[in-house]
Amino acid sequence: MPSPVVRATLQSAFLCLCSALVATYLTPKNPPIVALVIVSTLITPPNFIWQQYLERKLPGQIIEKRASGGAKGEQRAGGDVTIKKRLNVPNTMMKVVIDQTLGSVVNVAFHLGGIAVMQGMPLGECLQVVKE
Repeated sequence: MPSPVVRATLQSAFLCLCSALVATYLTPKNPPIVALVIVSTLITPPNFIWQQYLERKLPGQIIEKRASGGAKGEQRAGGDVTIKKRLNVPNTMMKVVIDQTLGSVVNVAFHLGGIAVMQGMPLGECLQVVKE
């Protein structure tokens, strides 16, 4: 069984390939399919690790243990202990804000630069594409 990072990378590459193939039929300009799949494959592992880091620092769930119970949404653990998970709203909101600001800047820069490199642009032009 492949690791979660490998599974996520394969899924990302497959979804990127599917969306690029659909885009070839929907737009008059054909996207660089191979370059898109390669960049997607390269960017997925760092993104996966980034999401794991955010989850470690800002857990998205609060786990409560109770001595007895049986209410909806609760799971039985060993003995009479019941575990209930609920959404940690402040942490989830902070993760969304951090990921959509810092994470998106890095992702867009890598994506634009990666596609430019795959299309054979010189490094100076690739940097200019990222700056724009």
